Amino acid sequence: MLRLNLMPWRERQRLAALRRLRLMLLGAAVLALSAVLLIDQLARQRARQQAVASDSQQAAIEVLERQVAKHERIRQSYDEVRAQAVALADLRAEQGLVTAVFADLERALPEGVQLLRLELQGSRLRMVGVAASGAVVAQLMRELERSGAMRELELKSLNSQPGGDEFQLLARMSASWS
Repeated sequence: MLRLNLMPWRERQRLAALRRLRLMLLGAAVLALSAVLLIDQLARQRARQQAVASDSQQAAIEVLERQVAKHERIRQSYDEVRAQAVALADLRAEQGLVTAVFADLERALPEGVQLLRLELQGSRLRMVGVAASGAVVAQLMRELERSGAMRELELKSLNSQPGGDEFQLLARMSASWS
């Protein structure tokens, strides 16, 4: 029988298989390196896009914050103007109250009474004056009670002086006036 030596053929086959394996490993390594580089490039690009989007959103937020600050200043100014308008309305209402009190006092003042001082604090009115006699002071108190503008009249003091009787009256303004 014929003897064939297959050793060199097997050796070539083994070397060819080893070469293919090396080429496949080298190809796989190149392919893996390319994939890693591609993924890295995509991640960096995505990070740049997010940074640009974040910067644009931050700029938009700053614009909105400036607008909110402007609106807040306008709102504060509006609140100040409203407070001033309320204060003016209160002053105007009190102005009407004072004129009404004076009108009622003028109608109620009998002959022989002279008012020296009037003090209005909230709903309390304090009157200091001089009258010809105590009877005239009593008549003043009756007239003030009839006018309806004052209630809870109280004669605090009545002192006899050479020029007449000095008196001090306290009254509470009625609810319709205060």
